[in-house]
Amino acid sequence: MGVIKEQAEKFWNGEITVAQQHPLTSTGEYEEVAAGVMFYRWFANFTAVKTEEGIVLVDTGAFFNQAETVAMVRRFGPERINTAIYTHGHVDHALGMAAFIAEGQKNKVARARVVGHRGILARFDRYKRTAGYNGIINSRQFGTPPRWPTEYVYPDTYFEDRFTVSAGSIKFECHHGRGETDDACWVYIPQRKVLCTGDFIIWAAPNAGNPQKATRYAREWAEALRAMIKVGAEVLLPGHGVPVFGALRVRQVLSDTAEYLQSLYDQTVALMNSGARLDEIVLSVAPPAKFSEKPYLQAVYDEPEFIVRNIWRLEAGWYDGVPSQLKPAPMASQAMQIAELAGGVEKLVEQAAAKFAAGDLAMASHLIDWAVLAAPGNVAAHAERARIYAARAAESRSTMSHGIFRAAAIESATEAGVEPPEDLRTI
Repeated sequence: MGVIKEQAEKFWNGEITVAQQHPLTSTGEYEEVAAGVMFYRWFANFTAVKTEEGIVLVDTGAFFNQAETVAMVRRFGPERINTAIYTHGHVDHALGMAAFIAEGQKNKVARARVVGHRGILARFDRYKRTAGYNGIINSRQFGTPPRWPTEYVYPDTYFEDRFTVSAGSIKFECHHGRGETDDACWVYIPQRKVLCTGDFIIWAAPNAGNPQKATRYAREWAEALRAMIKVGAEVLLPGHGVPVFGALRVRQVLSDTAEYLQSLYDQTVALMNSGARLDEIVLSVAPPAKFSEKPYLQAVYDEPEFIVRNIWRLEAGWYDGVPSQLKPAPMASQAMQIAELAGGVEKLVEQAAAKFAAGDLAMASHLIDWAVLAAPGNVAAHAERARIYAARAAESRSTMSHGIFRAAAIESATEAGVEPPEDLRTI
């Protein structure tokens, strides 16, 4: 048994957990998981398949590790890259292509065909327009320098619903489905019974809520997963994390993840239809309890609460049902009014510290944010805010929550002139 298959078995049995090894862990390991099919466990996974007409890539790695991606593929074989298929246009999956094109030009071989859903064109265009914003949120989420690419290799072959890539005797069946993105596709290789899911599966609770990114599609995501079940794959290669081996396990992961999403969607829409406010819905909706211990549905990247909010955003808009929130007063003005009612900013800071001591970190966060908004230069308020958000980051399981709370702690520590806790400087 190879190292990746061994790891996959340990993850399935709970010997290794996603708390110990996050799905976004970049191990740099690779292994042949079916005849001529090499799986690469990278920050975002990708797959290389040998055919009689060269190598076909399913995803191409990220923009920040292009050279290493090419080197890894070349240890598999020297053949020309025949085709690259993007499972979606996220920069950790589609931005390694430039290095493969540069290699081909250097070696004077024909340029690889690039296949992707038509929506990738609009995504890449949007990324160029919003490079600054995306750099900021990536920095906040992952604790990295704020950088974002502005050069993209667009597909030269687009498709709408289904498309089959043929390379020699091997076929790659591409199926569009909306999920984490509107330009997503999953790829089935029938001759090898291998399913490449992209980020439809990431060995964690689905990234269907992400509070800082464009909307996601929980209901259609579940539909796509149910469509994948029908192909009868025996190996599932996820967008992040370890593969799943065996037809029964593949079916279970797809079915459970579909039910998880469908349940959140159905509960949320039922409450929307009853007239509930967003905050009431967020407090009421939860995934089915039977999934709480599933190793591939742990909320270590996204969270069910964020998925619920995203379903509301998609189906209901941004108004949360509270009339004062429709055209609110500026947040700084609200904060100054609250501080006045409390008896001053210092009273807000005292109350925030008391809530912190009592373990009510959510209310402590509200209080301290009001204090800082009312008095942006108050060093004591920032020092307390740094302490509160450091604690919230430390207790957060998900990458989303940890990153945002961590950034707030570091921001206020800087304003207060104190050092943030050591364990918050990197994730």
